[in-house]
Amino acid sequence: MSVTAYRSVTVGVSDLDRALRLFRDVMALRVEHEGPVARDWLDAWRLASGVTARAALLSCKGYPFGMLRLVEYSPRPTVRVRHDFGAEAPDSPLAVGPKAIDFYVADPILPWLERVTREGYVARSAPRRHVVGPSESEEVVISGPDELPVLLMVGHRHASTSLRPGSPDGPFSEVATSSVVCGELAASRRFYGEGLGLVPVNDAETPDRFRDLVDELVDAPRGTRVHFLLYAQRGEASGKTLLLNFPGLDAGRLAGRMQPGHLGFSLFHHDCDDVDALARRLPGLGGTIVTPPVVVTTDRGPRRVLLVRGPNEEMLELSSPA
Repeated sequence: MSVTAYRSVTVGVSDLDRALRLFRDVMALRVEHEGPVARDWLDAWRLASGVTARAALLSCKGYPFGMLRLVEYSPRPTVRVRHDFGAEAPDSPLAVGPKAIDFYVADPILPWLERVTREGYVARSAPRRHVVGPSESEEVVISGPDELPVLLMVGHRHASTSLRPGSPDGPFSEVATSSVVCGELAASRRFYGEGLGLVPVNDAETPDRFRDLVDELVDAPRGTRVHFLLYAQRGEASGKTLLLNFPGLDAGRLAGRMQPGHLGFSLFHHDCDDVDALARRLPGLGGTIVTPPVVVTTDRGPRRVLLVRGPNEEMLELSSPA
């Protein structure tokens, strides 16, 4: 039951054309497919019969993992997943659930940050350079379309398991990593490791000397401990899931859940060889079945898909040939 790294992250947007101006025109991602979402796919997503959707799938020069799927729904959604920045934000930055999507950029980081902020998107802090385990990174988070947290990152010292050779091979990379605030490390290890068969390539707590820098980056109070657990497909450096755990803290769950039909994070899409076997296996390892395996019409033709919710409010769409 092999499961790949995620092929794409689906993000709900209120204005697809404006979102494309950022990701296609400024960040130079390539549109691989654009058009309406088929009715049977919307049904699998549990959307009401009157809902329609238009989607665009973008890649970094055709790279098959870490693609970005933007979806505009009609009528426009009212629920936003992960709004945790600013005085009026309803979510705690430490709330369990999806946190940010990450793109690599080349050193120095500031010219790439300026490209994005010139479009009206706000940087949440100055870039921060820090070390976790063997990795040295420089990162900054921007509030993207509909307050989506978008992280720009320079991999000053990253292993080949985290940074694809040659990346970024455009101004901005594919979605190399998506972060998720993790409520319980043991439950997440069962789901990602035993359930999906992904491998941990980094598993460490931020050292004391970098803790305040990382806390500012993730909008946590100074002194908050942060544990990083990074899952990947063996041999694949993109489409990774980074679990952030704050030991000893419980900030509750997000006000809006990750699911299609909401603004912001909707789905992580992974390919697998047997969705029926996964549907039997995952409920015993922390997964909750949302849509049992069903054949739908996708941008790659008919696929058999399964929707499952993970232990940290993740919504995964697992897909195999029909």
